[in-house]
Order: sequence, then C-alpha cells, then structure tokens
Amino acid sequence: MDLKKTFDNICALPDSIGAIMVTDAGDIIRASGDLREAHEGRHLAYLMKDVAQLVSIVMPEAKTITRVTVSRQSGVSIVATPHMSHVYGVKLAQR
Repeated sequence: MDLKKTFDNICALPDSIGAIMVTDAGDIIRASGDLREAHEGRHLAYLMKDVAQLVSIVMPEAKTITRVTVSRQSGVSIVATPHMSHVYGVKLAQR
C-alpha cells in the first residue's frame, strides 16, 4: 500500500483545508494544511477508538467503521476514516 499516494488523494478532496494521517496511538505520520497540530492527531485517534467501541456496543454485527464526521459551529467539519493501523483525517470548509 502506498501511504503517500493515499494521503495525497485525501489532500486533493474538494473543500479540503488540511489533512492528517496518524497511528492508532495518535502519532502523526503525515500532515498538511490546517490540520497538523499534535493534539489534533491525538484527539482524532481517540475519537476513532471511542466510536469503534460505541459501534461495537450498538451494532455488534458491524465489522468496520467507514467514516466519522465531526462538524463544528465554526463552519468546519473533520472527516475521519480508519485504515489498517492508521487513521486518515481531513478538515473541510463547509459550503
């Protein structure tokens, strides 16, 4: 798997103002634009773990989480997608 190519594709999403790739522990592997702070990487990793636990409780038959979206009142949303032992996140400006 080409992590750089995958990350570049995420950075190219329409309305993207930043992207980040972190490990499950919250360590930043790659970052660009307006999503590069270490604390954002950790929060993103923790959020995905919490969501995974919640999904396993509510929908025990679910095998994977495809995407999580967190919207803020500031008009920005963060979309996170788990992939193997990494989490990809992209910050989008809302139209």
